[in-house]
Amino acid sequence: MIDEGILSKESRLIALYGQNAQASPFLKRLNTAFRTLGLPDYAVGLDITPEHFAYMLKGMPNSKVTMALYEPEYRKEAAALVDLPDTCTTRSGLCDGAVAREGKLASVCFFPEAFERLLACESVNLRNARVLLLGMDGVNRALLPLLGVLEVASVEVACERVEEGAGLLEASMASLTGVKKDVHWLREGMAIEADAYDTVVVDTALPFGVKGGAKTLWIDVSEKGFVERPVPGRVIGVEAWQTARALSVAVRWLGAEVNCDQYDLILNKTGG
Repeated sequence: MIDEGILSKESRLIALYGQNAQASPFLKRLNTAFRTLGLPDYAVGLDITPEHFAYMLKGMPNSKVTMALYEPEYRKEAAALVDLPDTCTTRSGLCDGAVAREGKLASVCFFPEAFERLLACESVNLRNARVLLLGMDGVNRALLPLLGVLEVASVEVACERVEEGAGLLEASMASLTGVKKDVHWLREGMAIEADAYDTVVVDTALPFGVKGGAKTLWIDVSEKGFVERPVPGRVIGVEAWQTARALSVAVRWLGAEVNCDQYDLILNKTGG
């Protein structure tokens, strides 16, 4: 139920769809970002069961919701249901959000934009870096082509299905010209030889071990937080990733102007 008392005439309503969206940390970061930026807009969590998701998604253009975002459990299904998928959605098979256009749903993929904002605000330059994408079932699928633009030296993907990982690399070949590429089998308990990488981007729930890596940067885009114990090197946690995503939503959909001071402020407010 939406409390209309929180909305002004200028407010745009953004819904976060998920099985437990009302308790999502991302929902808190969205609304903290909107308030920090002085926006009148509001995000509301809608808890939706799998059997009702398709109905709710298709009904959005006729509701009071202006825009919709999707939690990880619904991104693949949303990608198959939207009427107008963007290039990132088509390539990755993931739909981060959607907006109504003349009665149809057009997908929006914030992942590459948010990742670049995260790197900028964390003062990280991936040029000539050796990068491992750990897990290829979620966000990393959308980030893979971006690494060519960022001029990394090499990218290796660790995927539970090696053939799928190889296919993702093949599909991104044009974007990764001049970048060394390799694929590994991701399995429970595997040991990461962290000294072989400058940066590891983590998007897996599988437990893994770490050898070395005192100078390795770990970036968590898993949405749930992979660091259950200390790992060597620097960690940019899921809180930072969600903050960068929230700011990207504010820029792309709400026309906000943002900077890294605001990123830091929102991160501090939300416990990052």
